[in-house]
Amino acid sequence: MQGRWFKSDQYRWNMIAEYAQSMPETAHLPALCQSDYEKGLLEWRVSTEAATSFLERLPQDDWLEVSYSTLVADPFGTSERLTDFLHLTPEQTMRDFIRHNIRRCSESRDGAEVMQLERLIGGPLLEQSVKPLQSGLTTSGERQSIRRRQLEVAY
Repeated sequence: MQGRWFKSDQYRWNMIAEYAQSMPETAHLPALCQSDYEKGLLEWRVSTEAATSFLERLPQDDWLEVSYSTLVADPFGTSERLTDFLHLTPEQTMRDFIRHNIRRCSESRDGAEVMQLERLIGGPLLEQSVKPLQSGLTTSGERQSIRRRQLEVAY
């Protein structure tokens, strides 16, 4: 069926499955993924873990993490943190774009129960991403971390 996430030729899924199978901690997961949702969850996991691994090797002042939840909850505050980080001056066109375009387009999973199969496929970062307002954040919106300084940012 044209337009489906993994399409009928399965090329994308085969590449994701091959990548996941190349790592001991995710090698068994492709066999568990039956639905497009589960396949997408595995793609999210390996992509997120690869990005996180890369960022951990960079100096902490060289990157800024933004959560989707924070972006949609406080788009103007988030854009201010981004422009400050990039040493840019905010412009009215950016504020207009935010006012007219930045909003949650799907149901929030914040605080939602993560099912056992989702937890297994999504890995440890999944629960953190669906429960961003729990104790992992300080009142200033910064995520606590021993290994690196992170600001809560949308993905």
